[in-house]
Amino acid sequence: MNKYIRDALTFPHDASRAWRHSGTRGVWRELRMRTLDRFSRGGLALLFEHVVADVPTLTIPDDVRIAPFAGPDWTPFLALTSERRVAGFRKRIERGRECLVAWRGDRPVAFTWISTRMDPDIETYALPLPADATYHWDLYVASEERGSGVGTALAYARLHYARQRSYRIGWRLIDIDNIASQRGAQKTATASTRVIGELRYGNFFGRSWYRYDPGVVSPETAPARAALKPTR
Repeated sequence: MNKYIRDALTFPHDASRAWRHSGTRGVWRELRMRTLDRFSRGGLALLFEHVVADVPTLTIPDDVRIAPFAGPDWTPFLALTSERRVAGFRKRIERGRECLVAWRGDRPVAFTWISTRMDPDIETYALPLPADATYHWDLYVASEERGSGVGTALAYARLHYARQRSYRIGWRLIDIDNIASQRGAQKTATASTRVIGELRYGNFFGRSWYRYDPGVVSPETAPARAALKPTR
């Protein structure tokens, strides 16, 4: 289906969901993704890594369980995210990616993804993920669960999940303007957590580009780097 037709068909449902979760800010995001972001956007993110063996255990909130989920019925997730995004979930599973879900009863309240390779049509950026590493991305928490500890528990869970599968490190990208993600990342940071590179990205009239620079330290990333330092 043409992406513009799909955007128009899915907007009413996605805007309604966004209004319930984030108000006008959420509706604007859905509209912006279908309009302005189709033409031009850009940013700068930090790539950092955890040594998964150094991550402590965190108690999961009461009445919440975290487990892998591979479908096939993704219908319950439409209460959390858009139809377009859910369609992409099925593709991710087919391509070997794994989804960890936090459930409260039979209701999903948060999810995240784990990859053992990075392809441009799935993870957006084809970075050189080491053989002993997993890439952790797309962590989303229902608005009513934010501040409950579910998101932090899920971030810890994916690191422990990687360790259980004999991986040594976990990668994560954090945009320097995403304060909420920086705060969440700080909670899982340990003394061995480190920034290993910077990624600049952009989109102009449908043409996307990115540049990964390992070891680079740009002045504008200083506040984000400071925010990612462990508190313990």
